[in-house]
Amino acid sequence: MSDEFNPRGFIYEWRIENFSFCWHKTGEYLESPIFHTESSGETSWRLRLYPRGEDDGEYISCYLFRSEGGPEVVDVDFELFIFVGGILIRPPMSFDKIYSLKNGETEGEKAFVRRKEIFSRQVAHKEHFTLVFGCNIFNEGGKRLEEGKHYGRTTIAMEYISGMEINDGDELINSENHPDIEVKPLLEDNPFISINLLYFNESLVIKIHPKNCEKIRFATCKITIIKHWEKENPIVHFRYWIGEMKEDIWRYDLPLPQKDAEQDAETSVQKTFFLHYNFGYSIGVEYSSNELNDYGTDLWIEDFSLLEPPPKFVKNEEPSGYLTAVETVKSLYTSNSFTDLNIGTRKKTCSAHKAILRARSSKLYEMLKDNPESIEILNFKDDVVRRFLEFLYTDNVEDLFWPVTIELYQMAAVYKVDLLRQICVKFLKKNLNFKNVSELLSAAVTCEDLPLKGYVQKYIIEHDEEVFSTDEWQVFAENQWKLAEECMLWKYENKM
Repeated sequence: MSDEFNPRGFIYEWRIENFSFCWHKTGEYLESPIFHTESSGETSWRLRLYPRGEDDGEYISCYLFRSEGGPEVVDVDFELFIFVGGILIRPPMSFDKIYSLKNGETEGEKAFVRRKEIFSRQVAHKEHFTLVFGCNIFNEGGKRLEEGKHYGRTTIAMEYISGMEINDGDELINSENHPDIEVKPLLEDNPFISINLLYFNESLVIKIHPKNCEKIRFATCKITIIKHWEKENPIVHFRYWIGEMKEDIWRYDLPLPQKDAEQDAETSVQKTFFLHYNFGYSIGVEYSSNELNDYGTDLWIEDFSLLEPPPKFVKNEEPSGYLTAVETVKSLYTSNSFTDLNIGTRKKTCSAHKAILRARSSKLYEMLKDNPESIEILNFKDDVVRRFLEFLYTDNVEDLFWPVTIELYQMAAVYKVDLLRQICVKFLKKNLNFKNVSELLSAAVTCEDLPLKGYVQKYIIEHDEEVFSTDEWQVFAENQWKLAEECMLWKYENKM
């Protein structure tokens, strides 16, 4: 918590986990667990918070609530505060007088803090956002209070379901009944929602249909459209529902690329786009408990569907988030989910998705034009093929070393994956030496890579004595004597 805030007396901090998933409408409140300020426990207290205000949805309303027990009237002196991400949102609000409260009465402020002030902060947009609402009680009817900090926690149960769909623009145009995307929990048969795609008049229309949402009290849905043929920012649509979920329809201009006049009839135009959805929901179940110690804000319920008996809290050092779009696409490859192509290599067969391969490689686009069930890639080692495929799904290649990288470079050149080729070239240039320069020269010539060939030529000229004296160069000169003679000529012409 903030160093500037030094409370005294009885301090109660109530953590509301997954606060952004509160289902409460304006006028509806959430209450903390019961707490007591002194050991006898005669008088019970709660904190009461209106996530969307008591009568104004622009604000959060905060109150101290006298619950039950004790004398008919209790005089209390207190202040209220809110923390977000360890930062004090506003100075603690002290009230100018001592209030006399009967059972069932509250005291606080309707317009305690603007919701905008809370949700404009970056921490409020994390999957598991925790808001801390606290109270300092300085005096309660002249009794001796249990000074120090005390803690309570309420968890709004929530879950995310995410996925990725790969769509071909031509197929979408020509399909009268494009199958709906069903969004449902793992191992469940009934979807919560379905997503329907329709393309007409150069526009993509997306419909979200609620299906089995009777128990859902709050939900969000974020849909991201990534166009393969453009480098513009993705199209993002966000929708949320409080209470009853209703159908949502939205439309975006999405003109598909057309063939240029200069392109021949056999040249294909890639019209693939990715749709990523992230559906979050809460069924309104909450878990509330006081805690003896400060366990922080990074706790989570192991399974909110099993709240009877109450689940235990589990400490998670690195809270797991939902997958990013890149991670989701990679999971399609690693899990072999929904694959529709078998690729035979030298020693085994692996599976892949035609749509992704066609989207990433113009060479593979042509190879898969007739929709074959399988293809063979036998001119590269299995490990190189594996790395190549993983790059097509992730734009990432790890643990590079020279023998693999030079073969991966050649595979990228053959299948026309320029980004991978550039990554390999950068590594090969950085790790070039007297012994391996002949191998890179041969690869550059084979791939008709004139810029790389020129770079290698310059290296050989600058280090001619060291290069020509290596055993590797002698073997190269015997096997590719014409290319070796050409290098000697470069050396001679450069010294003229």
